[in-house]
Amino acid sequence: MRLEASVHIRRSPQDVWAYLGDVSNVAAWDRGVSRTEPSSSTPPGVGFEFDTYAHPRSNSRDGSWGKMSYRIAEIDPIRGCTIQLTSKAGNARYFKHALWHFRVEAEQDGSRVFCAALFTLRWQYLLLAPVFLATKRAIRTDLEQLREKLEDADQPSKALQTP
Repeated sequence: MRLEASVHIRRSPQDVWAYLGDVSNVAAWDRGVSRTEPSSSTPPGVGFEFDTYAHPRSNSRDGSWGKMSYRIAEIDPIRGCTIQLTSKAGNARYFKHALWHFRVEAEQDGSRVFCAALFTLRWQYLLLAPVFLATKRAIRTDLEQLREKLEDADQPSKALQTP
């Protein structure tokens, strides 16, 4: 499956990449993430690994509910940044494989940010395909929140080693 959405942001591509490149910002614009933590000693860039955590639920005693692990698989100046899901437990159990791909293109008064989620469901979860297809709107909503954060900020966060 491939779900894609885009949004125009009145910021330069460099500002957008700087903000996206700091994984601690994910919780500010992705509604499904409450916090992030680096999980490797690799510096930000290709090979960097991190975990995201969903908003806590009362039935999560150990705080790991909704933990998803990722690795930055590619940063390319033209193609953008690809993030690979590496965990297999929790919510990741639905996916045989999953990638998130971000691309930023300059536009006249800012940038266009593209986000594509590419994934294959495990056969036992194929019946959930319509639910996942409905998440295209969720991607768009998160990108709109990203736009809001960037356009309202005086300056974006720490710099990414720009693609």
